[in-house]
Amino acid sequence: MSDPSESALHAPERGEGSPSGGSKSSHPHRGRNKGLAVGVRLGLIAVLLVGSLVIFGVLRSTREQSKVRSDPAPPPVVRAVVAEARPVERVWEGFGTVRSMNRAQVAAEVSGRVIERPRDAEPGRAVARGQVLLVIDPTDYEVGVARARQGAAATRAQVDGLSVESERIGNQIRLAEEEIEAARRDLERTERAIASGAGSPGELDSKRTVLLRSQRELDGLRQQSELIPSRRLALEAQLAGQVAELRLAEENLVRTRVVSPIEGEIQSIGPRTGDFISAGTPVAAVVDLARIEVPLRLPASSAGWVARVVGEPGTVSLWSGAAVGEPQHVGRIMRFSPEADADSRTITVFVEVEQDPTRPDRLLPGSFVHGRVRTPDPADRVVLPRRAIRSGRVMLVDADGSAGGGGERRVRVHLVRTDYSLEGSFPQIDPSENEWVVLLPDSVPPAGSMVAVTALEQLRPGMRVLLPGEESADAAPAAIDGGEGPNP
Repeated sequence: MSDPSESALHAPERGEGSPSGGSKSSHPHRGRNKGLAVGVRLGLIAVLLVGSLVIFGVLRSTREQSKVRSDPAPPPVVRAVVAEARPVERVWEGFGTVRSMNRAQVAAEVSGRVIERPRDAEPGRAVARGQVLLVIDPTDYEVGVARARQGAAATRAQVDGLSVESERIGNQIRLAEEEIEAARRDLERTERAIASGAGSPGELDSKRTVLLRSQRELDGLRQQSELIPSRRLALEAQLAGQVAELRLAEENLVRTRVVSPIEGEIQSIGPRTGDFISAGTPVAAVVDLARIEVPLRLPASSAGWVARVVGEPGTVSLWSGAAVGEPQHVGRIMRFSPEADADSRTITVFVEVEQDPTRPDRLLPGSFVHGRVRTPDPADRVVLPRRAIRSGRVMLVDADGSAGGGGERRVRVHLVRTDYSLEGSFPQIDPSENEWVVLLPDSVPPAGSMVAVTALEQLRPGMRVLLPGEESADAAPAAIDGGEGPNP
């Protein structure tokens, strides 16, 4: 058996672990401790909140006050141009290849051996008209000239001899006529003598024979005289042929000196001294660079415009290569093709250029050039910068006040339609722009209107704007003043 006192001593220890005994005896102490901790925490939080509010109030009361402008924002400043009709030139661009207008292919006109070629007869050398390029041996042609000259001189002597012969025959005819007249008188006397019985029949026959012989001689002389004109014509024809042969021989003798038919530069030359060349053989080519021609291909739509400037000087500007800077050469259109190229949709205009062949940047045949043709519009047109037009409309800057511009400037929308575009400079409109559009006459703004060019993305109809130079009279821009305010 166990001891009861020992059981009594251990009973409280067992009760601490049970749900009934030990827990009920310790609960009041723990609840008071927990409530005290929560109260302390709440008090600290309250103190912190109050302190924060006090600090915020102090800072707010002592902070620097910023001064904000109450003025409204000023209107934007825009740059504008005046819409005014003015003379306009439309520019057409094209390309072409230079060719010479005056080029000579020199050929030998006689055959022979080259006995001389001047030292300066080389490609690239300048030659004058008539300057010798080659000399062919003239011996055979000198002999031909002498032979033709002698033949012509002999025939000319025969022609001169006909005159002497004609005069001599004329004298013989007069003598024969006198002899016939004397023989006829003698025959008549003999007939009268026989009739009177004083003569003989034999004497009568002798007188008749003399008369007949004189008549035959006269007829022969007259026949010779009649043949003289035909003989003269034959000899004169022969002389003319011989004179022509002489002239040809003399010309062939001259042709032994091959000369340049034009003034220019030697492009090529072949034969050398000692070479034998035949008539018709090309020996040299000479090009005149003073006048050249450029077949320039332009858009087919330019045909009507180009027709107005045909023959007008200074209407075409040319550059060798890309068009940069001032034009290197200036020409004029002399004619243009009446038919357009269906594939390239271009027409060909023929530009004539007169140049100094000694200048270093001269245009050479075969070189590729870029050209611009200026064609003036027949009427004054309104021109505006390209960037002033947005979606077929422009922003006009009008004044609400008097005609003198005393009122506020407001933006107004105006619809426009463009005719064609231009590139270039219109300093009288705006020197800073180089891309322009020409408006159709039925859509131009009223004369003298101001068309906005800048700040277009900001502008709205009815918005107030200023022009450059007017901003100083308006309010200063709105902004937060970053300066220091007064101390409290």
